[in-house]
Amino acid sequence: MLKKVLQTIGLLLLCSFSFFYTDRVVTVVKNQDPIMIKINEYKDFYNIESVDAIINDKEIIPGINGCKINIDKSYSNMKRVGSYNPNMIEYQEIKPELSLSKTYDKYIIKGNSNKNKVAIIFKVNNINNLVEIRSILKEKQIKAAFFIDGKDIENNVNSIYHLINEGHEIYNLGYDNRYEKDMLRWTNNMIDSIANNKSKYCLVLTENQNTVDICSKEKMHTIKSDIIINYGSPFSIVRNKIEKGSIIVFDVNSITKNELIGVITFLNKKGYTYNILSNHLNEKGCQ
Repeated sequence: MLKKVLQTIGLLLLCSFSFFYTDRVVTVVKNQDPIMIKINEYKDFYNIESVDAIINDKEIIPGINGCKINIDKSYSNMKRVGSYNPNMIEYQEIKPELSLSKTYDKYIIKGNSNKNKVAIIFKVNNINNLVEIRSILKEKQIKAAFFIDGKDIENNVNSIYHLINEGHEIYNLGYDNRYEKDMLRWTNNMIDSIANNKSKYCLVLTENQNTVDICSKEKMHTIKSDIIINYGSPFSIVRNKIEKGSIIVFDVNSITKNELIGVITFLNKKGYTYNILSNHLNEKGCQ
């Protein structure tokens, strides 16, 4: 009996050692493969460190997820074709400790300043001057975000479809100039059913804790930009305040219509490029 037990234990140990040895051999062989050598040689070049979101009291600026090569998946992809190919590299996202992903109780004031990009928002309380503004954006090949009051969405569906068909994003400006729980959901449902984007942002011009509370419960972020143009000269305000990552909020009115081309020309000369809002606030690092 004891002899059989010892034989069984010995057999198990032999099997375990065999598996361990085989695994070690496979690992050694893989690491000596020119494809794996090349992947390891370039892995640090492709890896990107994550950047924490910046939180200052009630305000937040998005971070950036890190990006790390998935060595095993990349190796498997390339092994199938028999050669190193950087286009077959697979990545995995590395989230920073601080990010937008679960932080809904802060005001987003701008995008990440590591990128030389700006985002443009239009606040729509009525559709006057909207056709002219759409025309300017189309000519300049700029995609923007339009925050639209629920009543205007209901009453001007054709105008909304024009914005959507031209590649712009539609978001919720509340209903009858205010955010309320039930109407927030109603307007979100309208937007989600007709737009190409999910309505995940609210917009305020000044601090409004009630709006933050209502929107955060719906897992929506609240934007309170550092550049809000609801009076004065848009060109002067943008010229004095613009910086990397800025979100520029325009009213849809005759002043914006008349000065928008000048603002865009100024931004172009300064070397800024344009992000649509969802991309501007996206924290993805592997793109």
